[in-house]
Amino acid sequence: MAKPKPGKKFEYDLESVLKVRAIKEKKEQEKFADKQRTYLSEKEEEGRIDTEKKGKEEDLRQVFRKKSPISDFTKVLRRKAHLEVLKDDLDKQVEKVIEASKKLEEQRAQLIASMKDKKIIEKHRERKLGEFNKLMLDLETKFMDEIATERFKHEDRD
Repeated sequence: MAKPKPGKKFEYDLESVLKVRAIKEKKEQEKFADKQRTYLSEKEEEGRIDTEKKGKEEDLRQVFRKKSPISDFTKVLRRKAHLEVLKDDLDKQVEKVIEASKKLEEQRAQLIASMKDKKIIEKHRERKLGEFNKLMLDLETKFMDEIATERFKHEDRD
């Protein structure tokens, strides 16, 4: 680091890099939030389909529990076919949830990487600021010593 002039303000050479990494981190956070919303909506849809399937299964069980003879066997077959469709829908939705979960985890990894990149630059900035402050303190101490020395020399002459 070149010696700054006394009273000079700290200027970080990599400030633009820090800004770029902060912007990148923010974009990764936005992507992560989007993936998270997608995952949650897929999970919610899975829950809705599962609830509907369980309700229809319970309806079918109620028909079988009745003591009266089954009057319309075609209705029972339609309900059974509908349950099969719901089961297929649920299986497809589970796959969508798993895929959304994978994408969410990939995005989480990218977000963590961008956070680490930014943190590295921030640590470097803090270290450089510490070095700058120490250098300024040394310059101030040197200046004060020179003043004291000059005053002492001046008093010895008198």
